[in-house]
Amino acid sequence: MADQATIAASDIAEAILEVTGDALMSGNFDAFSAVFHAPQTMVTMAGPVYMENLEDMRRAFDEMHQYLKGMGVTEMIRACVASEYTSPTRIESTHVTELLQNGKRLNEPYPVFSILEKVNGGWKVTRGEYALEESNGQALAISRADASHRIKST
Repeated sequence: MADQATIAASDIAEAILEVTGDALMSGNFDAFSAVFHAPQTMVTMAGPVYMENLEDMRRAFDEMHQYLKGMGVTEMIRACVASEYTSPTRIESTHVTELLQNGKRLNEPYPVFSILEKVNGGWKVTRGEYALEESNGQALAISRADASHRIKST
């Protein structure tokens, strides 16, 4: 078995992209949350969304899954374009996401910057920055999750 230090940063990033993409498309929160760490912040041009725990993450996940279903997305293509270790337990990675419906592009591809960190022996996403305009449905889906949390807290 290969030592983690010998595994390319891009291989780790691509494996996480596969897990999270499949989970978002199928609605499998358990698979998604296995490679995401809470607390964490997701950022879009609509602003930051801070997720303190799995309940917050679940809300954001459910909003995103419903958004993808509502748009009729049949395929999510994500390709790692850059990935590097910044320490033995931290990777900074950029990937591009494209959403398709039966082979037809539904959006312009957009970049995502992620920080992956080794937590309790496994690699997890600890931060994501999505280059999505404030009015983009995906950005709004994530933001609504945060807004609903703030409403419940008051």
